[in-house]
Amino acid sequence: MKLVRCAQGLDLGKLDEAHEIYKSVVHDRVGVEEASTRINELLSRKPRYNIWCCILIYGFASAMVTPWGFGGSWIDMPISFGIGLVVGFLQFVISPKSSLYSSVFEVTASIVVSFIGRAIGSINGGSTFCFSGIVQGSLALILPGYIILCGSLELQSRNIVAGSVRMFYAIIYSLFLGFGITLGAALYGWIDHNATSATTCQSNVSPWFRFLLVPMFTIGLALINQAKISQLPAMIVISGGGYVVNYFSGKHFSNAAEFTSTIGCFMIGFLSNLYSRIGRTFLGKRMNPGMAVVNMLPGIFVQVPSGIASQGSLLAGINTADAIVNSNHTTSSNTSSNEFSSTSLSFGIVMVQVAIGISVGLFAATIAVYPFGKKRTGLFTL
Repeated sequence: MKLVRCAQGLDLGKLDEAHEIYKSVVHDRVGVEEASTRINELLSRKPRYNIWCCILIYGFASAMVTPWGFGGSWIDMPISFGIGLVVGFLQFVISPKSSLYSSVFEVTASIVVSFIGRAIGSINGGSTFCFSGIVQGSLALILPGYIILCGSLELQSRNIVAGSVRMFYAIIYSLFLGFGITLGAALYGWIDHNATSATTCQSNVSPWFRFLLVPMFTIGLALINQAKISQLPAMIVISGGGYVVNYFSGKHFSNAAEFTSTIGCFMIGFLSNLYSRIGRTFLGKRMNPGMAVVNMLPGIFVQVPSGIASQGSLLAGINTADAIVNSNHTTSSNTSSNEFSSTSLSFGIVMVQVAIGISVGLFAATIAVYPFGKKRTGLFTL
């Protein structure tokens, strides 16, 4: 017996085509043999965008999310682009070559990003660059948005065990990121005792630029996940609609990630399912609106940074890092240990809130569009 390992990945273009083949078989448009041949051809096809292109897009998406997602300024965008390239290199080049490294990729990436980000953010006493915006923007693309989406869809399909495991893994994944950020900040704090500890920044980017930056971030997310160009317009509209609802609901419900995520994801799920259900009527028979989950995935990725940024939880361990560096006696060590326990769990708690909000929002959207379910094809399954 031989154990076969396969690198984890997501290809939105192939996922949409595989779902179309599945529907063709269910509706008796093609036979099983032809469908099997098409599936084999689909699996053997090379990725639409190569590794180095994905790394460049990774840096581009990191730069786009920094101003609107985490309060960065225009001057922070090139820094986020450069650090995003480093994270993309670790994910697309180093991680697939080593199964051992892939197990600690999240921790090592967050350590590297936090260390470099704090070093750059400490220039001129922290008055030039936004440390929090750079770090969070560079890590935005490895936040567990896809894991949460899969978990919520599994729960909706009554796959309780699989959905619960994915949700729990998303929480543990978040704790890994929080631990890595704390450790990276503490390591640089040992080197530079005047390192910045600011977790918020004053952005000079007008909110009106979000109409440009959010779609650009959505495009970057979609292309990294191998989406087809024809899928981008629907993804941009759905993602933008969800973010607009999330943004204005956040103005009303301050520091309530679960409520804003619920409302935003309801809009994303509603638009995705509605487009998947009636899109062919408006686009014509030649155009395929595609699978709902494919169109909503970039929007979910937009919701996760928004929910985390509203709580500021990704950098909750900075004070702990300072306490670790500055602890010189037993009392302060015990205090820093207690602070570390609380701040390390705070990110996981926020991810629980965001995950619950996403799940409830998608459930409600599905009921609104498919009140009696779908009779002939599966609903919301991956």
